[in-house]
Amino acid sequence: MAQFITVEEVDALLGVGWALPDQKAAAVMQANDWLFANAVPPDTDDERITRAGAYLARMAAKGELYASSKGNIKRKRVKGDTVESETEYMDGSKPVAGDMLYVRDLLSAWLSPYGSGVRLLRKL
Repeated sequence: MAQFITVEEVDALLGVGWALPDQKAAAVMQANDWLFANAVPPDTDDERITRAGAYLARMAAKGELYASSKGNIKRKRVKGDTVESETEYMDGSKPVAGDMLYVRDLLSAWLSPYGSGVRLLRKL
């Protein structure tokens, strides 16, 4: 499997306090796995991939990279008197963290708009 980012690179970009020392290796592994799973080309030497990997590692250390989530709101109801609140979420939806939005922007040149499961084939 390709290695896009190392603990040392994340330390250099985000400072040594981005995660507890015993979390760093696992967080960097998850970041590398996320980049590989989302079809980022492993042989591309680009600073944006390194920066994105650092943010992914920080998210992984916080438990946000592969976190469970409630999702997009389908319906929200709020009542004024005697306070009542109700929220219904769409099936299969999940919120996106701010760091993930930044990572997607950094990697937009390499991420497929169709997701990682679809590959475009070129006629030989």
